[in-house]
Amino acid sequence: MKKKFTAIVVLSMILLGAIFGYIFYMLFMATSQNLLIHCISTGIIYGIINSFVTLFFIHKYSIIKADKQKLEKDIRIDTLTGLNNRYAFEEDIKGVSSRATYSIIYLDIDDFSRFNNTYGHDAGDNVLKNVAKVIKDSIRHMDKAYRYGGEELVVILDECPKELAIKIGNRIVLNIRNCDNTPYSGITISAGLASAPDDAKSFANLIKASDIALYKAKELGKDRLACYQMNMEKNDTYNL
Repeated sequence: MKKKFTAIVVLSMILLGAIFGYIFYMLFMATSQNLLIHCISTGIIYGIINSFVTLFFIHKYSIIKADKQKLEKDIRIDTLTGLNNRYAFEEDIKGVSSRATYSIIYLDIDDFSRFNNTYGHDAGDNVLKNVAKVIKDSIRHMDKAYRYGGEELVVILDECPKELAIKIGNRIVLNIRNCDNTPYSGITISAGLASAPDDAKSFANLIKASDIALYKAKELGKDRLACYQMNMEKNDTYNL
């Protein structure tokens, strides 16, 4: 494809050079065959030179564009887990419509500090990597997973009503419970689910609702998904 594009550019420039050479010849209103050949050949030479100049600038632009895209991607990705990071989360929620139907799953790795304290931080990093991989393998291609902070993760399920979100959330919890964390102990995760517009109208309130549901999942014994309900408020400060 690249070779084909290069050939098209070169041939186009040569043709344009030849045409301009002929036009220049006609301006002289001459009949000399040598002058015609000279004008056309000069135009062709300039066409070849211009084609290489054009290709050079196209190549430089492609490099700059690729570097920009890579930089934008690197800014959005958590280097440890490969998930989207908090910055990406804050940017993506700006485009969420208040009239959209979507769900949020707020996840927290159970007893995460125990892995760090018992086995060391390398083991904790390994847990985060395993959990991130399971989440990515458990959600749909249009869904987005984020490392929200520390061992907290958030999944945004686009165009996903609560019934479907519950199935996806339970799948995540089950798959993490069954994932291989050898040679360390098993991993479990608690998750809180809230859906718009059922549980809240704004994204900020939906996050609060999913956090309340997560707190309930921890309270019920961890290693489970809890769905937000109006009677779940941790205190009266939440007005969803």
